[in-house]
Amino acid sequence: MIIRKSFFIISAATALFLTSCQTTQPVAGNTSADDIQIQPPMPELPGPVVIPPAKSDTAYKRYKDFIDGIALTMASAPKATAKGHAFSSPFSVKVTKSADGTPAEGIELTVRYPVAKTDDDIQYAETTITSNGNGTANFTPPVPQTTVNGTVTIFPAGDTSDPEIAAAAQLVSVTAAYQVRTNLLQSGGCIAIVDCSPNGTPITARSDSSSGVLTEMMKKGFVRVGNIDFVTEVMTGDKNRVYNAAKPMIGGSTAYLIFGTVRYAQPIQKTADGCTCTLSGDITCLSMKDGSVLYHTTRTATATDAREQQALAKARADLARQIADAVYYGL
Repeated sequence: MIIRKSFFIISAATALFLTSCQTTQPVAGNTSADDIQIQPPMPELPGPVVIPPAKSDTAYKRYKDFIDGIALTMASAPKATAKGHAFSSPFSVKVTKSADGTPAEGIELTVRYPVAKTDDDIQYAETTITSNGNGTANFTPPVPQTTVNGTVTIFPAGDTSDPEIAAAAQLVSVTAAYQVRTNLLQSGGCIAIVDCSPNGTPITARSDSSSGVLTEMMKKGFVRVGNIDFVTEVMTGDKNRVYNAAKPMIGGSTAYLIFGTVRYAQPIQKTADGCTCTLSGDITCLSMKDGSVLYHTTRTATATDAREQQALAKARADLARQIADAVYYGL
């Protein structure tokens, strides 16, 4: 609007000047029409400028300021339970103010806990709890419907889709074991684990690993469990062949079959520190009801000793403990 008015005024003055020039002589020093410069229109101003928030106003900075003002400690956690049975007590967290250690009330916390798994791959869910007047926040999990050897993680609530916030939350989080053992301790089962020689051939005379796993499982409370032998089928790794071979031998007397192989993961290494042996176990648990896979896992154990046979024995013993523990929380 201003530009148009200016142009109108200048145009009117020019017309008046030209008219007067027709009746009077030009005067030295006067400006002619050719000397008038008409300015081009002003360029449009840019739109509103968006100023990014100062660093002190970012979500991460607000979250960091918040968590710097509080401290979390795991007050108590329940012992392991069995599949299908509730935990005996809640997971309890204490929240205090960093400045003076007094209870912090009304602090919202996120709880991340196991809800399902496929073999050793655990899926987690999240829920929120809030601290009370004593600064205590309790989490009572739903009755677990799967075995698992996992972890409960509790941290101040925040948008953990932001990598910076997620990293900050991890630094102040508290954790506790979330363990649900098998409910088949009393159901009976059989073990068929084949040891292999360094060149990969099966050792048919005996199975030290199978006996070792049996011993460790009995220590954990498994009953009515024993070893069974069918090397050829186990070496194929075909669960259907294994199940069909076991069914006539076991019948319906047991609930599960544990089978697999233990192999050298690499040749025994000889160094100045002694002989190092690394074994790998590939273990599958089948339901003797229908042959379905209840659980599968792979475990590795390494041991070093001055003597090769001692290194092998130590590695087998460690692997047997790992397999028994995995079955305890996986079957």
